[in-house]
Amino acid sequence: MSPVTQGQKVFFAVICAAALLVAVLGLFNPEYLAYIFTWLVLPPLHARFVGAVYLFGAVFMAGCLFAKNQAEVRWGVQMIGIWTGMLFIISILNLSAFDLNLLPVQIWFASYIIYPILAIWMTFRDPASMKPAALSGPALDLWAKNFLLAQGVIVSLLAVALFLAPGLMSTLWPWQVTPTLAQMYAGPLLSYGVGSYIYSQQRQWLGVRSIVPGMFSFVLVTVIVSFIHFSLFSLTELTDLLWFSWFIVSSALLGVMTLRSLKAA
Repeated sequence: MSPVTQGQKVFFAVICAAALLVAVLGLFNPEYLAYIFTWLVLPPLHARFVGAVYLFGAVFMAGCLFAKNQAEVRWGVQMIGIWTGMLFIISILNLSAFDLNLLPVQIWFASYIIYPILAIWMTFRDPASMKPAALSGPALDLWAKNFLLAQGVIVSLLAVALFLAPGLMSTLWPWQVTPTLAQMYAGPLLSYGVGSYIYSQQRQWLGVRSIVPGMFSFVLVTVIVSFIHFSLFSLTELTDLLWFSWFIVSSALLGVMTLRSLKAA
């Protein structure tokens, strides 16, 4: 069984640190994150949701760092490529929103150009990293596989809709959001959705150990953030009810899956 390479570990560590920085700022200092992200309108709820999304990335990358073989981090590099590559494309589509003279903007573009290029290079250099491989330990329960599959399909379709029709989706979003920000959500959510679908194909609990804790962190923190800003929601609207229902149920299921996957190790 092929081990995780040193190059992969360095890549995972860099992405983990970058994602953790955004997560901490978004969750605990949303005003400062909004000040840095001058090209987006980020009131506290928006900034904290961005923080929750990037917390998924940070915890997932930490899980990849602790993984011992390729089967546990299957498609991890490619998920980074989807996340960062999509954000680069979306940034180009909304180039007029950026002031390229600002250092944070320059760092943003440098990061989201370099990361997908590295992901593509590592993929062609080691295509075997995407191939399935058998792992030892308890088999992944059918309900867990079905949940990851359903989550993958739903979130991926949501991401595609956000990318292709940001204006329409901004009107359907549970709270007020600009079309640009709605489209920006598409990159991370597509990576999350594709990753959920891919990991639903794993056969053992050990095979989802790297990603499930990150997913649990994302949905649980999103529930907490939503209740912190509960006044911005209207539970008389279907989208708001779906929002709370989905994230609360997902938190329960992914919490159980996290315990099972860690126990399997």
